[in-house]
Amino acid sequence: MKQPAKLSFAHLSTGTKMLLILSAAMLPLGFIALLTSLDLARSASIEQRTAAQTTTAFYATRIDAVLDQGFNAVRAPVASEQPASYLCTAIARQARFNRSGRPPIAVFDGLKRKICQSYGKPIDRIAAVDPSVDHVWLDVERRAFRFTSARPDGSLLFEADIPLDTIRLTLGAGGGLPLNRMILRQGDARVVLIDLGDTAEKDIMRLSQPLADGRLALIAEYRLAPARARTVLVVLLPLLMWATAAFTGWLIVNRLLLLPLSQLKRSIDAWQGSRTPLRLPRLTTPSHEIRDLAESFSAVAARIHDHEQELEDGLARQTRLTREVHHRVKNNLQVVSSLINLHARGAEGAVADAYGAIQRRVDALAVVHRNHYAELEENRGVSVRALAGELATSLRASAPAAAAGMPIALNLVDVYVTQDVAVPTAFLITEVVELLMHCNPQGSVLISLEATDLPDRANLRIETVGMAEGALDNYPAIGRFERVVTGIARQFRAPLTQDLRTGRFEIQISVHS
Repeated sequence: MKQPAKLSFAHLSTGTKMLLILSAAMLPLGFIALLTSLDLARSASIEQRTAAQTTTAFYATRIDAVLDQGFNAVRAPVASEQPASYLCTAIARQARFNRSGRPPIAVFDGLKRKICQSYGKPIDRIAAVDPSVDHVWLDVERRAFRFTSARPDGSLLFEADIPLDTIRLTLGAGGGLPLNRMILRQGDARVVLIDLGDTAEKDIMRLSQPLADGRLALIAEYRLAPARARTVLVVLLPLLMWATAAFTGWLIVNRLLLLPLSQLKRSIDAWQGSRTPLRLPRLTTPSHEIRDLAESFSAVAARIHDHEQELEDGLARQTRLTREVHHRVKNNLQVVSSLINLHARGAEGAVADAYGAIQRRVDALAVVHRNHYAELEENRGVSVRALAGELATSLRASAPAAAAGMPIALNLVDVYVTQDVAVPTAFLITEVVELLMHCNPQGSVLISLEATDLPDRANLRIETVGMAEGALDNYPAIGRFERVVTGIARQFRAPLTQDLRTGRFEIQISVHS
């Protein structure tokens, strides 16, 4: 009675033993190190984000101070009820005696026509104004803030411009992460305030801070600070542990498995299938699997050579038999062709044409066998160029009287096909050329084979030149021709493209170099 299979540690393979021992020993340490590294990484990430948020808030405070100056500049004249002339005189006097903290301001009437301006770069056109609320706009082209306000009745409009260059940002303020870029954004408008380099996206921390009650946004990008040495050591501790385990495992496997296997391989390479017995080295390994393997090699070495010799002898016999079969088929086809030729000599009219058609097809099959027989030694298959050349010669020799001497040109790439492809190829060429001889006896035929984008496919084309329009449609046997070529096309497993108006036929066939 067969005992149930029981796996015990002693019967396991050496590799399995090593894997189980190392896994059990390293699992607790690896788990502890992993938890520690994850906790430290989480703490470091929180610290970095907190520092970046503090720094971003500091920069936002500086920008908010500039925004407050702009809003105060446009709100003061709105609150005044004085006419435009008085306001123009007031802002000009303020600009003349004390420009500190006062941006240039322009006054417009209700039709947005400029009345006056305090000083600075001319403000020719006012930005969008809403009498119900003050606005700030980010002008990308001028790199400036544009503050707009209007009196409730819309009679006077005011705009103050503050260049972005007036924003004083101290790099490194707040002691946070290194700043990479700082961007002001309003909708799709973006202006870069600070650009200190190009850092990979994965090394960037990006924070956003709203400005002016959400009408603007400050986007700050920080380069992630490098991890401290202690954090790196703790994070890499599991990798170091596994590297130590891998080295230990490699040392064990090298002594128990690789070295004995290398000795056994050198002995097998020196043997190389000769009739001499396989000489095994003296294996000093505790692994009984390798010793059993060496004994199995020694037992099977002799049988391998004998089996290979039998296969070579059988292949030689099969090759001779195949050559003999093709030789006899070729001879029989030649006998049949000769008999058809003898009978055709005394025939006339339609009978002679029928004999000629049969002989052309028998000759096509004979050409295939003759070429396949010639290529058996090299085992490359049938050359399409040689096959088409012999077929063209045979077809010209057996052409109907009306098409005697009809030119048949060849333009074929040098490729080879199997016999299963060569036979339908020969029949397709014979059928199509015979049709063109009857329908265009005074014309010429071109047989071409062109390479395609696929390395194992080629495009076979048979066409004629100078055929009268409708000649193929008026041919009495066109129905039988279409049935025959359709059946041949199925053997290629490819569609046959026919242009009966111009006498052009195309199909893709399987080839090899």
